[in-house]
Order: sequence, then C-alpha cells, then structure tokens
Amino acid sequence: MELLFANDDANCSGSEWEGSGKVIRSPWLWPLIILISATGAGLVTFVAIDSPVRPLIALWFLCACPGMAFVRLLRIGEGLVGFTLAIALSLALDAIVAGTMLYAGVWSPKWGLVVLIGMSMGGVAIQILRSWRSMAETRRAP
Repeated sequence: MELLFANDDANCSGSEWEGSGKVIRSPWLWPLIILISATGAGLVTFVAIDSPVRPLIALWFLCACPGMAFVRLLRIGEGLVGFTLAIALSLALDAIVAGTMLYAGVWSPKWGLVVLIGMSMGGVAIQILRSWRSMAETRRAP
C-alpha cells in the first residue's frame, strides 16, 4: 500500500509523522490547521460567541496563521525557524493591515480580521495548488 503524500522536493516543509519506520510528509496539515483556525476566529468574532477561549482563538490566529500561510511557500523547512518566521510575518502583516486601515480612515477590527482571513486563505490556496501539481507530477514520473 502506497501513501500519496508527496512534495515536489525533499526540502519542502511538510509536516512529518513517523510510522512503521517511514517518514511521511503531509502537505495538508498546516493548510488544514490554518483553515480551522481562520474559521474559529471568524466564528468567535462574527457570531458573538461568548467564551473564555475566545481571546486565545483570536490570538492564535493573529499570531501564527497569516504568516504560516506564506512562510510555507518559501520551503525553508519545518521546525523552530519556520515557526519563528511565521510569527514574525504574522505580526508584521497584522500591523500592515491595521496601519493601512488607519491611514485610509476605515479602521475596523472586524474588517481587519476579514482581510487577514482572506490573506491566509489565499496562502492556503497556493499551498494546495502546489501540492496537487506536485502529486500529479509524481504520479506521471516513471
């Protein structure tokens, strides 16, 4: 039985699991985490769910997800370096979106979150397209 988790090169930053002596790189783990986190942040913000975990969900999304959506496209590898860059890029994107909205005179925290969710979903879409293309090329290879 062959598992169809494939990346286009060995340095691609896929998440790894060890099972039966083989390392499986999954290009789907981080896009799924980002998608779930964006959905959760949107729900707790726009559906007005009062929960003690609401700030934690929003903080997780704002500090990790927008940056991770784009850092994974750089293929710098998994681990501490990638996650540190993702946090730095997330905070930079948060500040750029907020600053742009302030200068444009349209400041709204909810609309800022919408922009960041949209940016994250754009990065996830690019990751998924790359993975599909890579899997198609792997299947065509002899």
